[in-house]
Amino acid sequence: MGFRDIIDGLHAQLAAEGVPDARPAYGFVLVTARASPITVTDVAALLGITKQAASKLVDGMVEAGYLVRRTASADARSRPVGITPDGCAFLERAERIYADLEAQWAAVIGRDSVERLRTDLTAVLLARHGGALPPIRPTW
Repeated sequence: MGFRDIIDGLHAQLAAEGVPDARPAYGFVLVTARASPITVTDVAALLGITKQAASKLVDGMVEAGYLVRRTASADARSRPVGITPDGCAFLERAERIYADLEAQWAAVIGRDSVERLRTDLTAVLLARHGGALPPIRPTW
């Protein structure tokens, strides 16, 4: 419920700031693409969706200006996408909003409690998943 509350709050604020078309999957894709270009196959694996659904999502993100298609030097058939300046700006805005939402939680339970909650939940997830954090996927 906490995760859903943060995601819903994030998207409500994005819409209030003039970004009504953002989908929950966008942030996951953009964070990954920020590190290095990714392919549709990577997006499908990241989000746990079909390649066809990933292709449609990537097409929408390219059309929105958040991603740009590139050509892989090793394989001309591979069509990686990279993050654009608009995609970076989207992520910066989302990260600022997320920090504001987390600060609201801290105003209720205290910063130390928020940090303890993060630490405790991380410990539970590591224990349940063999010492590695599981992938974070949007709630559909």
